[in-house]
Amino acid sequence: MYKITLSLIISFMLFSCSEKKYSFEFIEVNTPGNHSLRTICAVDENIVWTSGSQGKVFLSVDGGGHWNQMTVPDCGDTEFRSLHAWDALRALVFDISPKGRAFITTDGGVSWEQVYHSPVEGAFFNSLKFANDKQGIAISDPIDEKVFVLKTDDGGRSWNRLKNLPSSVKGEINFAASNTCIEYLPTGEIYIVTGGSRSRILTSYDHGSSWAFMDTPALTGESAGLFSVNFTTCSTGVAVGGDFDNPAREGIKAIFTDDGGDNWYQAEKMPAAYRSCVVSLIDELIFAIGKTGCDYSMDHGENWTFIDSVGYYAANAVEGKNIIFLAGADGRVAKVIVRKER
Repeated sequence: MYKITLSLIISFMLFSCSEKKYSFEFIEVNTPGNHSLRTICAVDENIVWTSGSQGKVFLSVDGGGHWNQMTVPDCGDTEFRSLHAWDALRALVFDISPKGRAFITTDGGVSWEQVYHSPVEGAFFNSLKFANDKQGIAISDPIDEKVFVLKTDDGGRSWNRLKNLPSSVKGEINFAASNTCIEYLPTGEIYIVTGGSRSRILTSYDHGSSWAFMDTPALTGESAGLFSVNFTTCSTGVAVGGDFDNPAREGIKAIFTDDGGDNWYQAEKMPAAYRSCVVSLIDELIFAIGKTGCDYSMDHGENWTFIDSVGYYAANAVEGKNIIFLAGADGRVAKVIVRKER
């Protein structure tokens, strides 16, 4: 059953000096059990997949009203923090176990086929992103300080490790907090954010044929860095993060670009605290959320306004609509309806 947990009106001035009001209505639902959910994929406003601990995957075909719970065989002791779905039948997950496995379903989760198994020990897959139906990127934490990126050109049926990547530095990692440390645009641009000892952005402009790292001024530390990246156009993008273990830690928690990632700038007004996920909606509205709250930006990530302390780990926006689905601890999912009022 839906439970309305928060509804509030945010007022602000656009650059045209015409006043518009937005309301953010959070409608909370519960999936079966109390699993930690670290990724969510909204195919549309009805078909929603989410996954997380104990090898669980959940599917709703009525916008979160009811959920089908499934367990991928022999995966009860792992987590799925990387997820992509094409429709109500086809979905793909990567696990975080040292085995480094990926599984695909084509029948709505009734059966699962293993499509990848890492040939080296120590894989820990953080995020998965498709640019289109066929081309996708998955990333694991570095192994022996070597960046570990996989690419598929056949819709996840086969995966190849890319060999032409620069080395990471000791202590540099990717975060698996929300399945959004990768952005992959249909035009071929790929952005991967890092944290730990360095907060950098690994970028390719040619579908992964060549790569380069760019340093950023974002927070660093064992549990700190950049966690999520999102582009609204080929030119404008934003990345958010902070310190997972110390969400209130001061410092640079958001950066933005207006030239396709050639240059990144720190936000003028930061999100209120650590944020693990950022998504974009229509009307140039950007929404960021973490375990201690959420914020929005109306100027491509340069300034952020706090909304509320409602907390989730992951978010995914419905394409073409001002609707966001959230996933978090204890099996919690929420649907956020953003309404514009003149």
